[in-house]
Amino acid sequence: MNTKYLSNLILLILLLSSCKSDRDTVTHEKVYENGYEIIQEKLLDAKPNSTINIPEGLYKINRSLSLDEISNVTIKGAGMNKTILSFLEQSAGAEGMRITADSISLQDFTVADASGDAIKLQGCQGVDIQRVKTTWTQGAKSSNGAYGLYPVQCVDVKIDECEAAYASDAGIYVGQSKNVIVKNCYAHHNVAGIEIENCINSEVFDNLTENNTGGLLVFDLPDLKLVNGHGCKLYRNKIINNNLKNFATEGNMVAIVPPGSGIILLAAKDVEVYNNEIINHKTFGIGICSYHMTENEWKDERYDPYTYNIKIHDNKLQRKTAIPDVTKRFGQMVNMLFPGKPQDILYDGILKDNAKGNNPMNICIKNNVSEDLRFANIDAANDFENVVKDISNYECI
Repeated sequence: MNTKYLSNLILLILLLSSCKSDRDTVTHEKVYENGYEIIQEKLLDAKPNSTINIPEGLYKINRSLSLDEISNVTIKGAGMNKTILSFLEQSAGAEGMRITADSISLQDFTVADASGDAIKLQGCQGVDIQRVKTTWTQGAKSSNGAYGLYPVQCVDVKIDECEAAYASDAGIYVGQSKNVIVKNCYAHHNVAGIEIENCINSEVFDNLTENNTGGLLVFDLPDLKLVNGHGCKLYRNKIINNNLKNFATEGNMVAIVPPGSGIILLAAKDVEVYNNEIINHKTFGIGICSYHMTENEWKDERYDPYTYNIKIHDNKLQRKTAIPDVTKRFGQMVNMLFPGKPQDILYDGILKDNAKGNNPMNICIKNNVSEDLRFANIDAANDFENVVKDISNYECI
């Protein structure tokens, strides 16, 4: 058999192995060895208000693709599993595709095996991503790119009907952005399935996150251009069986996430979590915590490390019958406090200075469905001296 044909066949098999079998089929046979030249030429020739069509085929790409400062451009493939941009042989560039332009639409293609982030969009006003997939075909490795879909410092972001797999940080990540919608997406086998970080006004709904380390994260971190993100709604998501071993590189923030985490709210403000199914996690269903829990220092005087104004209601929670994770410090803490017992909702109980009252941070938890809801305020600021399992102080909406 011709060795080049064999190598292409193996690549297609690897791509298939990273797909969910009941959704994904590869129907093309055309392989473009000079994929970079073909596609980058189209990007260089792009005009405002134009569409770049990428026909069906497997495009081998050896360096980053880029589109800069050309507004109102649509990049459109023939289908998520028909137009595949393969970066398996990438030798140059920090991303698979990098875009710095306004009013951008990406549709109907896959980016596979980028040496860094798969698709990064930075400083864009108007981002519309539909039916785009990112993946790494060699499985869960710390050497995989950090992010699959990665809009950062953008305004008006919509991600719809996309799929992200095997990212060593977050499959779908939106950071330091305003007016964000992530819906109808499928995130699996990442460290974090979907992550909203330092964003203002975001909605995440009707997604499936499964077989990640952590299903859905809302983080706010210090020392970034935009801090103190707020205003996030998480609803009608299926967050299921996120118990994958954490394969992030140590030192990355998500490296602290214990396998078996459904939702984590870290230094999050004004977040509503409702009508979700949070099923089969071995450590906890929902974690609510201050940035102080990371024990990391920061220099940014603007930064507010606390979590407050949280509403968690009308969710279905069902625990996995398993021992909580002991590979990460957070998981070890859960197992120390509740030996062998995964928890549904954990709150670190860390308060602002001079905070008074039974619920000064306005953490409201009500009408969640569970066979026997396990809740605890773990009093982390006082070395867990007064762990309180009584939820009555938090039954408000």
